[in-house]
Amino acid sequence: MSMVCIICFCHAEAQRSLANFEAIDRYAGTIDSSSPDTLSARLTSPFKAELDKVRSIFTWITLNISYNTGVFPGNRSYQLLNPVAGPLDTLAEWRSANEMTAMRVISRRTAVCDGYAKLFKTLCDYAGLQSEIVTGYARTNLVTQAKFRTNHSWNAVMIDRVWHLLDLTWASGYINMANEFVQRTDEQYFLTPPEQFATDHFPEDERWLLTHGLEPPQEFGKEPFRFKSFVKYSIRSHTPAEGMIDAAAGDTVRIELYVEDPAKDQQVTPDPFFDSTLFAYSNSAVFLSPSSEGKKYIYTCCIGPDTKWLTLMYNEDMILRYRVRIRKPGGLTPPVNITR
Repeated sequence: MSMVCIICFCHAEAQRSLANFEAIDRYAGTIDSSSPDTLSARLTSPFKAELDKVRSIFTWITLNISYNTGVFPGNRSYQLLNPVAGPLDTLAEWRSANEMTAMRVISRRTAVCDGYAKLFKTLCDYAGLQSEIVTGYARTNLVTQAKFRTNHSWNAVMIDRVWHLLDLTWASGYINMANEFVQRTDEQYFLTPPEQFATDHFPEDERWLLTHGLEPPQEFGKEPFRFKSFVKYSIRSHTPAEGMIDAAAGDTVRIELYVEDPAKDQQVTPDPFFDSTLFAYSNSAVFLSPSSEGKKYIYTCCIGPDTKWLTLMYNEDMILRYRVRIRKPGGLTPPVNITR
């Protein structure tokens, strides 16, 4: 994920009343175009304020794009509706990947989270608004929860030099019991306060929490966070199995990873979009490379007083993140994976 090295994490104390957006929402509902650049211009040109431009783009997407329920078992035929015209493919040589996705979403009027996020960013780019696509974990209300891993995409947008968070997918509507999409704009996912957003969103890049001092997701109590690259490799198990590590400053933490086929894993291409500035942005985050003993990979780290996150690298990919909970010296007996 590309991202400026220095980010202002401040946030305005209050957002504009939704009543003040009524005129913008009505206007956005009258606009249409099959081209992202034209659509962006029509949505934003009447407005001077960045907030108004963002609102117009947000409203158009939530009113016009339906969630593609074809991703659910039994609904595969839904993906065949509104096929994209052939000429789109001829533009691939000079269109960015984000814009190609945005064009398909506009044509089909359906998307999953990745499409919503890329459409929003593309329209913002054409409007001169700085925005980013954020990937990470989103907590759902499904009875059977997926593993604690990357499963969702959302956006951050800069308005008047301040970053804000929004989730176009969740703001657009919901899926009913018949696996049908129901359009209903949910305002709580428009410029959501970071503390509220973090209750059900955890980014791969924790800078996009946009706040400090938050309690980590409760899922860390069961397992470490799995980055999207985790599934590319033959990883069989990891120790500790839980994602929360209790340690005192000065303790040395040892984490072990067991893989099935190290030689095959080395043939896998690492994520080409990895942002190396992550390595230096904060004392609270540590990125660990392993030593190996056959199929066992060993990570060690001396915990500093400010250490909060341990990220495991494998084949130059981020694969696992542990949360460190600093305890006072002389507290609980350290577990077997910690030495002094």
